[in-house]
Amino acid sequence: MTNTLAAKDVPSALMRQTLLDRELVKPIERPVIRLLPWLEVVTLGGRAIIDRGRDVVLPVVDELRALLPEHRMLILTGAGIRARHVMGVGLDLGLPTGVLAGLAAVEAEQNGHLVAALLAAEGVSYLSHATVAHQLATHLAASPAAVSNGFPPYGLHEFPPAVGKLPVHRSDSGAFLLADAYGAARLVYVKDVDGVLDGDDLVPRISASELQALGPAASPVDPIVLELIGRAKHLREIRIVNGLVPGSITKALAGEQVGTLVVAG
Repeated sequence: MTNTLAAKDVPSALMRQTLLDRELVKPIERPVIRLLPWLEVVTLGGRAIIDRGRDVVLPVVDELRALLPEHRMLILTGAGIRARHVMGVGLDLGLPTGVLAGLAAVEAEQNGHLVAALLAAEGVSYLSHATVAHQLATHLAASPAAVSNGFPPYGLHEFPPAVGKLPVHRSDSGAFLLADAYGAARLVYVKDVDGVLDGDDLVPRISASELQALGPAASPVDPIVLELIGRAKHLREIRIVNGLVPGSITKALAGEQVGTLVVAG
């Protein structure tokens, strides 16, 4: 009598390998597919842009609005001064890193709703992390842009920092991880500085390792972004521009030299 419960082998290149051994897995790895190779990710700094109010936010939104006919964008927002206040209170209360990350992400989300509301007449909506992860392509087929917040969705599972308790993954790193995961065409960070400065002079191009060597104070983006770019599958460069200078975002999305280009290496 045939034993219908007997285990059956399924032919697989991994059947005699361990997934924990990268050298054994490497021979059957293939290049990672770019899911949305036309996507352009623009990240608005919370403290650099949103916190400055209507005199800065409205011109930046107007510039983004003018770009909608020619670009398909994911606009991400960061957290600002309110997140720093709540994290200060959280540290005083002894809250763990994962809770602090979740609290900061709430303000980044509020900033995203604000930007989406200003672009609502153009059919732009705010998308939650879950929707961005699973339905972004559908939304961008119906609208030229969508808005979300840049914080990675680690939440309570945020990585413990080597020093202190503040979360190391914030909106800059979350934007990079998302752009790389989708294989985006480019990632533009909109800050309140012209880019990387050497004294009073703008550095038009610099490698991530060179920027790391200058120290955290020299980098307009979170230091962990400079580590991530070296391990990225697709995104090998980022551009930092000054949102206070009209036309900077337009030039960046057109591929023109503006701000600072940070490249892997």
